[in-house]
Amino acid sequence: MEIKYKLESIAETEFKINYEFDYSSLNRDKLQIQVGHEINPVMDSDRIVIKAKVTILYEDGWVILATNTILMTFGLSPINDVITIKGDGTFMSKNHLIIDTFLGAAIGALRGIFMKNLKGSPLENCYIPLIPLESVRPKVK
Repeated sequence: MEIKYKLESIAETEFKINYEFDYSSLNRDKLQIQVGHEINPVMDSDRIVIKAKVTILYEDGWVILATNTILMTFGLSPINDVITIKGDGTFMSKNHLIIDTFLGAAIGALRGIFMKNLKGSPLENCYIPLIPLESVRPKVK
């Protein structure tokens, strides 16, 4: 069986930076970068939609300093040969390499968009670290 996939779209859905924070007293050791994602298969249109989000938090008071979210859509055909929807609404993948490819692309795109958006701001030297996919992949039970 031949499986075909492609990137269909990338959209930035959110970017915020907290300009009310006093960055003159910023201690970079107290910054925390959180990255998350949601993967949603759209079975009737052979698509996988990934929402990826990054947030920079300041540990003193857990203040959100910046956040950025993107939405990426990938075509995947035939999706039924790769994805199975379970009874509880979650999904299972028969080929983790394809999902890993999509997830790696989404996090990489988010990294670049976030760097571009932070350029010239007090947070311009804060980057999303390189993250091994094993640490963001859902655990197989």
